[in-house]
Amino acid sequence: MYKLIAKVKFSSAHFLRSYKGKPEEIHGHNYVLEVHIKSESLNEEEITYDFLEVEEYIKSIVPDRKFLNKVYNFNPTCENLAKFFFNQIKKRYPNVEKVILWETENFAIEYSE
Repeated sequence: MYKLIAKVKFSSAHFLRSYKGKPEEIHGHNYVLEVHIKSESLNEEEITYDFLEVEEYIKSIVPDRKFLNKVYNFNPTCENLAKFFFNQIKKRYPNVEKVILWETENFAIEYSE
């Protein structure tokens, strides 16, 4: 079994609806989306997936330099974003095992089915 691991960085702003902590104002994060895709075999080129193709696809679905509350019709928590990205990646790469969305260098959410 092989596992491709890809990381893509993006920056976005948001605020959390219905947050019970300190008052939530618009703020930004430098996110890192980490994607794990399994492969039981190699293709005819003797690779799992083309790294550049995977990176291009992931970059096409992340909202770089966007205001997340206007991009999505759901509350843009790290948890909801991780699940959304997982489901988008699964459409192209059905063997996606999990995604880890790093909101800061110290905190992340992992999502898998």
